[in-house]
Amino acid sequence: MLTCICLLIVSAVYTYAESQPERVRIFQLDELIVSESDVQKETKNPNMTVVFPELLLQGIGSTLDAALVRQPGIDVQRPQEVGAALDDDSIKIRGFGSRRIVVTIDGRTMNTSGTAGGYFIDWTTIPLNNVERIEVVKGVSDPRYGNTLGGVVNLVTKKPSERRVFEMQGLGASYGTYTASLFHAWKPGSFEYALSGGFSESDGYLRNADFSLKNINLDLGYELPWKAKITGDLQYVRVRKGFIVPNRQSKDYDDPAYREAIDNSYPASDGEFMYGGMGAYPEPGSWWEKEKYYVTVGYEQALPNSLLTVNYWWNHGDREAYNTRKSLNRVFHKRFFDDRSYGADTNYAAYLGKHTITIGGDYKRFKDDGDENYPDDFRSPFRNRNYVNAEHVGIYVMDDIALADTFILTPGVRYMWYDGNAGPAGKAEGIADISMRGLAPSLKATYRYDTSGMVYVSVASALRMPTPPEHYWHYSPDAGVNTANLPFEKEEGIMVQGGWKAEFPSKTRMEISPYYYRIDNYIQFDLINFVSYNIDKATLCGVEMEVAQQLGKGFSIFANYTYQKSQTEGDPFVSNFVVPENRDFDEIPGLPAHKINLGLQYKGRNKEKITLYGRFVSDQKVIYNDNTLFNTELRVREQGDFVTADIEASYPVTRNVEITGYVHNLLDRDYQERFGFPAAGLNAGLGVKAVF
Repeated sequence: MLTCICLLIVSAVYTYAESQPERVRIFQLDELIVSESDVQKETKNPNMTVVFPELLLQGIGSTLDAALVRQPGIDVQRPQEVGAALDDDSIKIRGFGSRRIVVTIDGRTMNTSGTAGGYFIDWTTIPLNNVERIEVVKGVSDPRYGNTLGGVVNLVTKKPSERRVFEMQGLGASYGTYTASLFHAWKPGSFEYALSGGFSESDGYLRNADFSLKNINLDLGYELPWKAKITGDLQYVRVRKGFIVPNRQSKDYDDPAYREAIDNSYPASDGEFMYGGMGAYPEPGSWWEKEKYYVTVGYEQALPNSLLTVNYWWNHGDREAYNTRKSLNRVFHKRFFDDRSYGADTNYAAYLGKHTITIGGDYKRFKDDGDENYPDDFRSPFRNRNYVNAEHVGIYVMDDIALADTFILTPGVRYMWYDGNAGPAGKAEGIADISMRGLAPSLKATYRYDTSGMVYVSVASALRMPTPPEHYWHYSPDAGVNTANLPFEKEEGIMVQGGWKAEFPSKTRMEISPYYYRIDNYIQFDLINFVSYNIDKATLCGVEMEVAQQLGKGFSIFANYTYQKSQTEGDPFVSNFVVPENRDFDEIPGLPAHKINLGLQYKGRNKEKITLYGRFVSDQKVIYNDNTLFNTELRVREQGDFVTADIEASYPVTRNVEITGYVHNLLDRDYQERFGFPAAGLNAGLGVKAVF
């Protein structure tokens, strides 16, 4: 509620300015220069939050999940802060997990399918060493965005300039954590390139939770004489992680031994599950290693009063997994041919007086190529082919109508169709083919009453087709409960959202964003019993508020507050598998009602900075399975609220070299982001950054 009080106080004290002479904007704790194109982009995407590198979290986690912790409307619920954000619940935008979030890099899709439909975003494979900013579009407000309801996370990469740039960073931190990265870019003429790479490793703080990441990125571009540009991008990522091993003397939550560790070198915690025929429960020494390539080729052509863009992308990903059942003298060792996806998109924008008409289309084929076992696997040799693949096709048209210099009305419509097809391995399991179609209209109104303030409202169809894992597990005979005979429908409903953004002459920025979503046939994907099914109706609503203030004499503060609420109707899973005394549960699990982020920063004359952060997350209800698969005696448990405090600092040693440091969880609080998995205790790190 602190943000509400701040909003009222600042609103009463300051009067709105007609305009600001400089394009300087307050983003949380920093003043940043924004261009006219940034202002125009915000006008077209008013529900977008921009996270700049200056705001990125320092810490043992250096991937995309860590960058979103302090943003309003986003829930970060990782089993471990490094190397363990790889399932549907790790990151949520307004209550929606990764099956309803699209992650893109410069607009191209990154999250894709995998063996047996593993469609989750593996946030731990997305490093940030070549990222200029992160754009988070919350909800759906116009037809450009495809099969998503939660929103889009777009990584905008650093672009080369005529000045050669070299950046190097390194960090040493608690839990045996080390990171290093390099970025170099140059545009000597019509040709441009950017090269980046990084390395990260950590022992982790939970049992068997070590992690390492290597990546390299190459971006190329060439400007052609006829006002055109071709681009090519290659990204390579290699990740190896140990599976978190259960470390409780009892799995029964009501047994005192539940809180006692098997191995006292680590905290008592639940363990991860090893899906895909890997023995389910990991043993010490279990791991997986993933290798992935992303390739993108693009073409951009400037035409009279219009712009045409065309992109093609292709992914190639494999994963090796190892587990052992020591008590049974059995080894599970498999290779998953996770990702063989590809796609293309095109966009044509015509600027016709007061109209900007955009026509576009996209094709995405998400597929895997099955799996096989290694010779030391205890099972007979096998080589399974593709399980499930999905084709998404979308066509859209929209018109930004400038009814006045300050008022834009954007009607639009998107037509989507989905074909989900079982591959050879899927057909052998009896997986059905499905096909769905749908039309999603939208209407958005944006009023920018001057360069420093705007209001917007949008109404859009909440239309989403299934993803490959939902498709696979609805029909799979391996599911804990057979749902193949139940209806399986696309999600439909309505999404209403709006907002007000304003800047004041006192170097104050405010933003308020309410929303209301109602979704019929909400697809619930439960990895406790391996089932996918429709809930009759789900409703989510909330409001996000943020205020940032430059105080003078080097001080600045920010605070944001999130309130969110959900309600479900007609959930057959709860009515059948939750214990009778908890069957009145009618929420989407794992959504805290209240969240607050606070920050106080001092910046000195030499650009030295020290920042104190605070975070509050209220209690939340979860459906808990005692860390046991196929448990049909589920209970609703309460995950307690928590408060944490962090401190981060930086000091410029020279014009080009800066030292950074942090201490997180200053109070050494015992808390959980994810139920059953304790978060890190007090931890610290020291780093260096050099820019030439």
